[in-house]
Amino acid sequence: MAERLTLVRQINQHAAKQRLQRLGARACEPAWVSLWTVGLGRPNGRPGAWLLCTQAMRRALLLVGAELPVHNEAPDTGIQIDHALPPPTPEALARLWLWERMATPRYWRIQVLGKAPEQLWLPCWLGYTGGRQHRLLVISGLSGEPLPMLKPVILRGLQQAHNNGQGLITSEQRGNSL
Repeated sequence: MAERLTLVRQINQHAAKQRLQRLGARACEPAWVSLWTVGLGRPNGRPGAWLLCTQAMRRALLLVGAELPVHNEAPDTGIQIDHALPPPTPEALARLWLWERMATPRYWRIQVLGKAPEQLWLPCWLGYTGGRQHRLLVISGLSGEPLPMLKPVILRGLQQAHNNGQGLITSEQRGNSL
């Protein structure tokens, strides 16, 4: 299997802390989530957007742009959440693209391109709230937008890492308090 693409983190720690504080977080840390990506475009054309997803997601992420902001380095800091699921089937990709078209109604002239999905690392920031109930907040490392559709994938990945005894270091141990 080919190496995974790694998207460039465009939101630095200071900006991420500010955004997460506005959402009520008390601590934050960088993370990388493994997703599958497939190009969207006109038939036999170049991609104009990208659909990022896993089989476990109900809604995909839509990344607009002809080129993915990638770099050749592997994820360096933070938690790496690898779901280890096979790529989505063409039927699953068609369903996810249907939901995206319904969420933003307009006349879409693009479709899922026939290339096989590729794996990539998506940069994120995880925020944690305290109190009576603990909450996980996820924002994009590309735009700083909240990504609630990634919470189930991240929680499942954190639970698998805990069950496998990987010994993830908590944000308090790292000193990432806001």
